[in-house]
Amino acid sequence: MMRTPMFRKLALAFSVANLCFFKAWRDVLSPQAIAYLYLWKQNPGFASLLALLINVLTLTAVFYLGFTLAWRHAGAFLQDCLRLSFLLIFLRSLNGVRIQFHTLSTGQLRLVFGRVGFFGLGMFLLALLIVIIGRYGIVNVTRVAAVVALILSPLGLVAATQGTVQVIKYNSLVSHERQSTPLIPASVTPGPRVLWVIFDEMSSELAFGRRPPELELPEFDRLQDVALSAANAYPPAGRTMQSIPALLTGQLVAAAKPAGPDELQLTFAGQSAPVAWSRQQDIFSVARAIRLNSAVVGWYHPYCRVLGDRLTRCFWQPASQLTNPEKFGVARMMLVQDAGALQLLPFTGRLREWILNKTPDYRTPHLGDYLVLVDRAAELAADSDVKLAFVHLPVPHPPFIYDRKRGVWDTTGELSYLDNLALADRALGQLRRAMEQAGTWDTTTVVISSDHWWRTEYWDMRKPIWSPADDPYRGEGADHRIPFLIKLAGQKTGTRYQAPFNTVLTHDLILDVLNGKVSGADQVTTWLDTHRTIGESPFQAYDDSP
Repeated sequence: MMRTPMFRKLALAFSVANLCFFKAWRDVLSPQAIAYLYLWKQNPGFASLLALLINVLTLTAVFYLGFTLAWRHAGAFLQDCLRLSFLLIFLRSLNGVRIQFHTLSTGQLRLVFGRVGFFGLGMFLLALLIVIIGRYGIVNVTRVAAVVALILSPLGLVAATQGTVQVIKYNSLVSHERQSTPLIPASVTPGPRVLWVIFDEMSSELAFGRRPPELELPEFDRLQDVALSAANAYPPAGRTMQSIPALLTGQLVAAAKPAGPDELQLTFAGQSAPVAWSRQQDIFSVARAIRLNSAVVGWYHPYCRVLGDRLTRCFWQPASQLTNPEKFGVARMMLVQDAGALQLLPFTGRLREWILNKTPDYRTPHLGDYLVLVDRAAELAADSDVKLAFVHLPVPHPPFIYDRKRGVWDTTGELSYLDNLALADRALGQLRRAMEQAGTWDTTTVVISSDHWWRTEYWDMRKPIWSPADDPYRGEGADHRIPFLIKLAGQKTGTRYQAPFNTVLTHDLILDVLNGKVSGADQVTTWLDTHRTIGESPFQAYDDSP
């Protein structure tokens, strides 16, 4: 095998190196990778593709130089050892290709054959390899493997070309936002105004029902004194991906799947066929139809790419934890890809875990997202020209970025969910002060809620983000209630609403406030009694998205 032209040796080394990173190629080129451009504000493909090319070429150089230098000083026995090494590496890389397909994965085979049967299968294949080598000789077997590797060598060039085309093609779509609609002068529509604020992943019980003595939420308490507050409000779904579209369309969403940078496919409850979110009527399109300005400052969803053409203003930030690889950079992506390739080697589990646990700093970018979002939200809340202002903030959603005891930002200390609850309270205070200074607080109906509960079971499995300080609250995820407070314009007294309902009806309630059908706290109570149907949603799964 080694007495071959240099080009053939390089092609062999490149082919095997490329196969070793098949998992990374699959991640970069899969339709799912394209679909999940939905979650990113910048195209992560550049970093992923460059990291992968560097990794493949580096491993190619290692294979080529290592085998070439070793061959020069090898006797007959060592040459056979090198041939065997090449054969084992090549076969292992092919096995890495196999395990990327679920129908042939190691886990599936274990289920089919059982632990003992799976071990027996492995021993049988090893014995078969030994028999083949014994029958035909290591030289002939290696030559056959080399021919197969050479046949597969163009795959790397094809993948690199496809990846480059894909990055260029989708980069423009990721950066594209729909053109905003013209601003309607406030004098044209002097009627009611609504500020709708979603605090992501906010627990009703910890904030209001069974608040720990060490947690103070003065702004929420101040609002509760003059608002209707619900004791048994439930979200439309257990994850942001489904819940936000449900809230904005007023329909329960059974499933939501990204379909590209600027589209989300929604399957509404009771329907089988998915539809494009961007083409559905929602609260913003209805507001526009009745000549009202709507605007969004939001987190996670690419509101401006999907809904921007029905808004007069729009700003959004993507999630920075587990969903935004562009914030990792090339070096981080190289490490992630290397960890995937290490799966081909035995006894590397702890090394892979160590590499992956060299977690990027999720907290610093999360803090940056929060700061820019809350400032934009305060500006929007104070703008009297906007009659429907929707704000979606990334707190108290983990990771934790605020030390409530010292009242300072913190991205390194041991913090807890309670700290981010206090930060949500601080954000509410910032919005209120901006509105009071602009003279819009008393004349605005303010709705405060969340998209889903605090999912302790979900975060407990994600140790880089889960805080040991939250261990006493592991069971909180069983309570799916979320806050719901509504202060009507001019309202001065608070009331408690006990009946269970699903907040998917917020869409209809706000529209009735905007068109003047609901204008007093007693009317809100009557409206909820009349319109409420289910309490807890049947769509509670949250295993595939923050």
